[in-house]
Amino acid sequence: MNIDIWHIDKPPRQSSYFFLQHILGHTLHIPADVVNIARGEFGKPYLVDVPECQFNLSHSNEKMVMAVGFNIDIGIDIEIIKPRRNLDGLVKKCFSPIEQTYWQSLSEDQKITLFYEFWTRKEALVKGIGRGIAIGLQNCEINVAKQNDFLRLPHGEESNWHTHLFDTQQKNYCGAIAVNQNHVTFHHKNWVNYFPLIT
Repeated sequence: MNIDIWHIDKPPRQSSYFFLQHILGHTLHIPADVVNIARGEFGKPYLVDVPECQFNLSHSNEKMVMAVGFNIDIGIDIEIIKPRRNLDGLVKKCFSPIEQTYWQSLSEDQKITLFYEFWTRKEALVKGIGRGIAIGLQNCEINVAKQNDFLRLPHGEESNWHTHLFDTQQKNYCGAIAVNQNHVTFHHKNWVNYFPLIT
Protein backbone atom coordinates (compact mmCIF):
# COMPACT_ATOMS: atom_id res chain seq x y z
CA MET A 1 0.00 0.00 0.00
CA ASN A 2 1.45 3.35 -1.08
CA ILE A 3 0.82 6.71 0.54
CA ASP A 4 2.10 10.05 -0.68
CA ILE A 5 3.16 12.58 1.94
CA TRP A 6 3.19 16.05 0.43
CA HIS A 7 5.27 18.86 1.94
CA ILE A 8 4.18 22.44 1.39
CA ASP A 9 5.79 25.61 2.69
CA LYS A 10 2.48 27.39 2.79
CA PRO A 11 2.29 30.88 1.27
CA PRO A 12 0.04 32.94 3.57
CA ARG A 13 -2.31 34.08 0.80
CA GLN A 14 -3.38 30.57 -0.25
CA SER A 15 -6.07 28.56 1.53
CA SER A 16 -5.80 24.92 2.53
CA TYR A 17 -8.56 24.14 0.04
CA PHE A 18 -6.36 25.47 -2.78
CA PHE A 19 -3.65 22.93 -1.98
CA LEU A 20 -6.16 20.11 -1.50
CA GLN A 21 -7.68 20.72 -4.92
CA HIS A 22 -4.37 20.86 -6.76
CA ILE A 23 -2.78 17.83 -5.09
CA LEU A 24 -5.92 15.70 -5.44
CA GLY A 25 -6.33 16.83 -9.04
CA HIS A 26 -2.73 15.83 -9.73
CA THR A 27 -3.27 12.45 -8.03
CA LEU A 28 -6.47 11.72 -9.95
CA HIS A 29 -5.30 13.28 -13.25
CA ILE A 30 -8.19 15.72 -13.35
CA PRO A 31 -8.36 19.54 -13.32
CA ALA A 32 -8.12 21.04 -9.84
CA ASP A 33 -11.33 23.00 -10.24
CA VAL A 34 -13.47 19.87 -10.67
CA VAL A 35 -12.25 18.22 -7.45
CA ASN A 36 -15.41 17.88 -5.37
CA ILE A 37 -14.69 17.84 -1.64
CA ALA A 38 -17.39 17.44 1.02
CA ARG A 39 -17.34 16.85 4.78
CA GLY A 40 -18.62 13.91 6.77
CA GLU A 41 -20.74 13.93 9.92
CA PHE A 42 -17.82 14.89 12.15
CA GLY A 43 -16.16 17.25 9.69
CA LYS A 44 -13.62 14.96 8.01
CA PRO A 45 -13.27 15.90 4.32
CA TYR A 46 -13.74 13.33 1.59
CA LEU A 47 -14.00 13.16 -2.19
CA VAL A 48 -17.60 12.86 -3.35
CA ASP A 49 -16.78 11.31 -6.72
CA VAL A 50 -13.80 9.14 -5.71
CA PRO A 51 -14.43 8.03 -2.11
CA GLU A 52 -11.72 5.35 -2.31
CA CYS A 53 -9.12 8.14 -2.51
CA GLN A 54 -8.41 9.03 1.11
CA PHE A 55 -6.56 12.14 2.22
CA ASN A 56 -5.80 14.24 5.25
CA LEU A 57 -4.08 17.56 5.79
CA SER A 58 -2.37 19.33 8.68
CA HIS A 59 -0.51 22.59 9.11
CA SER A 60 1.44 24.33 11.83
CA ASN A 61 2.97 27.77 11.55
CA GLU A 62 4.00 28.00 7.85
CA LYS A 63 4.46 24.26 7.24
CA MET A 64 1.73 22.12 5.72
CA VAL A 65 1.64 18.39 5.05
CA MET A 66 -0.92 16.25 3.26
CA ALA A 67 -1.28 12.47 2.99
CA VAL A 68 -3.01 10.79 0.04
CA GLY A 69 -3.72 7.09 -0.52
CA PHE A 70 -6.33 4.71 -1.90
CA ASN A 71 -8.53 2.25 0.01
CA ILE A 72 -6.91 3.06 3.34
CA ASP A 73 -7.92 5.35 6.20
CA ILE A 74 -5.33 8.05 6.90
CA GLY A 75 -4.71 10.76 9.45
CA ILE A 76 -1.74 13.12 9.56
CA ASP A 77 -0.56 15.76 12.00
CA ILE A 78 2.35 18.18 12.18
CA GLU A 79 3.30 20.52 15.00
CA ILE A 80 6.02 23.11 15.43
CA ILE A 81 8.12 22.18 18.46
CA LYS A 82 8.19 24.94 21.05
CA PRO A 83 8.23 25.17 24.84
CA ARG A 84 4.80 25.21 26.49
CA ARG A 85 4.02 26.76 29.85
CA ASN A 86 1.48 24.18 30.97
CA LEU A 87 3.01 21.01 29.60
CA ASP A 88 2.27 19.07 32.80
CA GLY A 89 -1.39 20.03 32.58
CA LEU A 90 -1.67 18.93 28.95
CA VAL A 91 -0.02 15.61 29.75
CA LYS A 92 -2.46 14.98 32.62
CA LYS A 93 -5.39 15.80 30.35
CA CYS A 94 -4.34 14.00 27.17
CA PHE A 95 -2.09 11.10 28.27
CA SER A 96 -3.20 7.86 29.90
CA PRO A 97 -1.83 7.02 33.38
CA ILE A 98 0.75 4.64 31.85
CA GLU A 99 1.86 7.29 29.36
CA GLN A 100 2.09 9.88 32.13
CA THR A 101 4.31 7.62 34.24
CA TYR A 102 6.61 7.02 31.29
CA TRP A 103 6.75 10.74 30.45
CA GLN A 104 7.60 11.68 34.04
CA SER A 105 10.61 9.32 33.95
CA LEU A 106 12.30 11.34 31.20
CA SER A 107 14.71 14.28 31.30
CA GLU A 108 13.30 17.75 30.62
CA ASP A 109 14.60 17.80 27.02
CA GLN A 110 13.25 14.31 26.40
CA LYS A 111 9.88 15.36 27.81
CA ILE A 112 9.43 18.07 25.18
CA THR A 113 10.37 15.72 22.34
CA LEU A 114 8.17 12.88 23.56
CA PHE A 115 5.23 15.18 24.22
CA TYR A 116 5.15 16.24 20.57
CA GLU A 117 5.74 12.70 19.32
CA PHE A 118 2.83 11.35 21.39
CA TRP A 119 0.65 14.38 20.63
CA THR A 120 1.08 14.11 16.85
CA ARG A 121 0.54 10.33 16.93
CA LYS A 122 -2.72 10.78 18.85
CA GLU A 123 -3.90 13.69 16.69
CA ALA A 124 -3.14 11.75 13.51
CA LEU A 125 -5.12 8.80 14.86
CA VAL A 126 -8.26 10.75 15.77
CA LYS A 127 -8.12 12.56 12.42
CA GLY A 128 -7.83 9.22 10.64
CA ILE A 129 -10.79 7.81 12.56
CA GLY A 130 -12.64 10.96 11.58
CA ARG A 131 -14.28 11.84 14.87
CA GLY A 132 -11.80 14.39 16.22
CA ILE A 133 -10.44 14.84 19.73
CA ALA A 134 -13.94 14.44 21.18
CA ILE A 135 -13.17 10.70 21.45
CA GLY A 136 -10.58 11.59 24.10
CA LEU A 137 -6.84 11.64 23.46
CA GLN A 138 -6.27 9.96 26.81
CA ASN A 139 -8.31 7.01 25.52
CA CYS A 140 -5.86 6.49 22.66
CA GLU A 141 -3.12 4.79 24.66
CA ILE A 142 0.27 4.39 22.98
CA ASN A 143 2.39 1.35 23.71
CA VAL A 144 5.41 3.02 25.34
CA ALA A 145 7.57 -0.03 24.53
CA LYS A 146 6.55 -0.06 20.85
CA GLN A 147 5.38 3.43 20.10
CA ASN A 148 4.00 2.86 16.61
CA ASP A 149 1.26 0.73 18.20
CA PHE A 150 -1.65 1.40 20.55
CA LEU A 151 -2.51 -0.55 23.67
CA ARG A 152 -6.01 0.84 23.87
CA LEU A 153 -8.40 2.68 21.55
CA PRO A 154 -11.83 4.18 22.22
CA HIS A 155 -14.71 1.73 22.34
CA GLY A 156 -15.74 0.42 18.95
CA GLU A 157 -12.58 1.35 17.06
CA GLU A 158 -10.58 -1.27 15.21
CA SER A 159 -7.33 -2.32 16.86
CA ASN A 160 -5.21 -2.35 13.68
CA TRP A 161 -4.48 1.39 13.72
CA HIS A 162 -0.81 2.30 14.03
CA THR A 163 1.31 5.39 13.55
CA HIS A 164 4.64 6.38 12.07
CA LEU A 165 6.75 9.46 12.69
CA PHE A 166 7.99 10.98 9.44
CA ASP A 167 10.74 13.33 8.36
CA THR A 168 9.19 16.82 8.32
CA GLN A 169 12.21 18.22 6.42
CA GLN A 170 12.63 20.87 9.10
CA LYS A 171 14.28 20.32 12.48
CA ASN A 172 11.80 22.25 14.60
CA TYR A 173 8.73 20.27 13.57
CA CYS A 174 7.30 16.89 14.57
CA GLY A 175 4.99 14.90 12.31
CA ALA A 176 3.09 11.62 12.51
CA ILE A 177 0.80 9.68 10.21
CA ALA A 178 -1.81 7.12 11.27
CA VAL A 179 -3.05 4.27 9.07
CA ASN A 180 -5.32 1.29 9.62
CA GLN A 181 -3.36 -1.20 7.49
CA ASN A 182 0.02 -2.89 7.64
CA HIS A 183 2.77 -2.95 5.00
CA VAL A 184 2.52 0.70 4.02
CA THR A 185 5.16 2.52 1.95
CA PHE A 186 5.48 6.29 2.20
CA HIS A 187 6.58 8.50 -0.69
CA HIS A 188 7.57 12.09 0.10
CA LYS A 189 6.75 14.79 -2.42
CA ASN A 190 7.48 18.50 -2.36
CA TRP A 191 4.93 20.97 -3.69
CA VAL A 192 7.55 23.12 -5.45
CA ASN A 193 8.80 20.15 -7.48
CA TYR A 194 5.37 19.46 -8.96
CA PHE A 195 3.82 22.93 -9.04
CA PRO A 196 6.78 25.32 -9.48
CA LEU A 197 4.67 28.03 -11.07
CA ILE A 198 1.74 27.87 -8.65
CA THR A 199 2.21 29.77 -5.38
